[in-house]
Amino acid sequence: MELLALLSDRENVITAVKNALKTYTVYPVKSLPQLEELLGNVPTGLLMLDGFLAKPSQVETLMSAKKRKVLLLVEDEYDFNKLSNFPETVQVKDIFRELQRTVDRMLESVKLKDEISILHKSRGRQVENLNTVTLPQIIDAPGKRLVHEQVLLNFAKTLTVNFNLKKLLDHFMDSVMEIIRSNKMSILLREKNAFRIKSHIGMDPYFAENLKLTSESSLIKWLSGHGRILCRSQNTKDQLSASLVKEMELLQSFCSFPMIYKGKLIGVFNIDSKITGDPFYKEELEVIFILCNYLSATIKDIDYYHQIQYQKEFTRNILANMSSGVITINTEERVSIFNQKASEMLNLEAVDVIGSDLRRLPSPLGDILYETMVEGKVFRRHETLIKPGNIPIGVSSHRILSEDDNAIGAVIVFTDLSDLKKLEEEKRKADNLEAMNNLIGKIAHEIKNPLTSIQTFTQLLEDKYKDEEFRKFFTVTVMQSVQQLNNLIDKLVIFSSPIDYRSDVYSINDVIDDIIKYVSKDLPAGIQLKKEVLDKDAYVTIDKNFFIKALYYLILTSAEKLSNDDSILLQINQDLKKQDSVEIAVKFIGEPLSDEEREMLLRPLLDIDAFGIELNVPISHKIIEDLHGTLSITSSKEGNALVITLPTTKKSGTSMKDGHSHG
Repeated sequence: MELLALLSDRENVITAVKNALKTYTVYPVKSLPQLEELLGNVPTGLLMLDGFLAKPSQVETLMSAKKRKVLLLVEDEYDFNKLSNFPETVQVKDIFRELQRTVDRMLESVKLKDEISILHKSRGRQVENLNTVTLPQIIDAPGKRLVHEQVLLNFAKTLTVNFNLKKLLDHFMDSVMEIIRSNKMSILLREKNAFRIKSHIGMDPYFAENLKLTSESSLIKWLSGHGRILCRSQNTKDQLSASLVKEMELLQSFCSFPMIYKGKLIGVFNIDSKITGDPFYKEELEVIFILCNYLSATIKDIDYYHQIQYQKEFTRNILANMSSGVITINTEERVSIFNQKASEMLNLEAVDVIGSDLRRLPSPLGDILYETMVEGKVFRRHETLIKPGNIPIGVSSHRILSEDDNAIGAVIVFTDLSDLKKLEEEKRKADNLEAMNNLIGKIAHEIKNPLTSIQTFTQLLEDKYKDEEFRKFFTVTVMQSVQQLNNLIDKLVIFSSPIDYRSDVYSINDVIDDIIKYVSKDLPAGIQLKKEVLDKDAYVTIDKNFFIKALYYLILTSAEKLSNDDSILLQINQDLKKQDSVEIAVKFIGEPLSDEEREMLLRPLLDIDAFGIELNVPISHKIIEDLHGTLSITSSKEGNALVITLPTTKKSGTSMKDGHSHG
């Protein structure tokens, strides 16, 4: 730590020097009388003079006094001819580039000179005394000098500061004043990586405000390493390093006390000589050292308190401005936090809810909080309805645990989904409208093709009726077109209208045999249909006709993705341990379907060429769900599968019809 004095009345120069020398404490003065006063009170490591203000004669006078190190800041037109001794110089225009390097070099020279002087003194050589002021001595007290009750009474005032650090430090120094009447005192506290003066008596305010010690400071390193009182007496001066002595002189400190908390230095308390010049008694220093330890613990408590208050206020601001409701409960099942958004959503005042039983909360929020705290059940993006009003909300809950992992409460965060649900409904309506427009357009196109064919051949029939070959061709073509229209209308009816199912109990193996007979005639040439049925038959409750149609459409969809000589496997699976369901898998080879492709297959309107194929999987999906089954799509390197899962039932001779006529 070095204090650098700067004589200048130009604000631009003062600002430039401070910015260039941020690692040092720069003390600016604007006149020679102010400079002389500063040099008389505070030891400076270097004197910087603005050549615009300091005349050559004044520069030489300051250089000769106590052989000070002087650095002259000059402009191009400065007259060096009037100087008999040339100081170090830096051009004002080069301050940012040259000043730091020049100051470092000059201070290294000063430091080396001081170290050599101390080394000579330790060997008994006669050299000029670096400090002509006689320092006080430390002696044993002749008897009980301190009135302990008065000291404790004054120190007890610190208990009334209500976590106010400034008041605490002021009371502490008042207590020390009862023990030692000193002309100067200061307390440095750690701030991140530096120690700054937080309270002082008898020191220059500017100096106290701008002075800082880093962790690499000699004084800080000594007190951190030794953890005991450091006094700058006549007997010890020659044994201390020059930088350590200079820092204590700069702090105007005769004794420096470490303030240690849990083995770490958090501050330094400094006192200068007694105002009477009397010696220090060991008993006095011991009491101050003990008080410093108590002060350290109190300072950390205040620091922790303010951290907690900051976190509390920070958390309060977050909760107050959250777009979601937040509620917490404690171990007594009482509400401890109820933020503004929760108050708005639930139409309850926070003052009425906080501290009340969780059962005061609308259902099911209280139940969710209780289950989370007591049972450890965690809800993640759970959707529910708040009663009364059936307001849709999304809820997430978490258990609050102590350091011992014991439940001490629970918290829920919930969001009003009303606007989101409205938006989803509007989007669904828009999607449905778009889908309906696409559907109508495709229906018109699909109907137009066979009708055009029928119309064309009907017009030619009268002219070519006697042509037997034409009549045969006409019959086949029209029949195909009519069948195409019939299939299309059948799909549209199934897809768009409610279906009246007639369900009964059937053997799944028998159903598969019927399906193979039904679909074989419509498979593309070269595609084979194979089956793997159960050894032990299972029974399902279905409408056989509609279920066969559902499987028929799935098999045709699979066939569209195959080439000649490929095969489709119709496989029945049932878990032997869990026989309450059966799986019917339509397996086919090919590139594995992506997640997006699997999702798209279950949508009603796909962007592919053949409209009839578009509705195959959606129609099958609708029928299967109506029969209380599920349809899923799986993909792997071995191939793809459309998997139907149906609940099984016991074999029975009683019909399971639902009472509706077949549609």
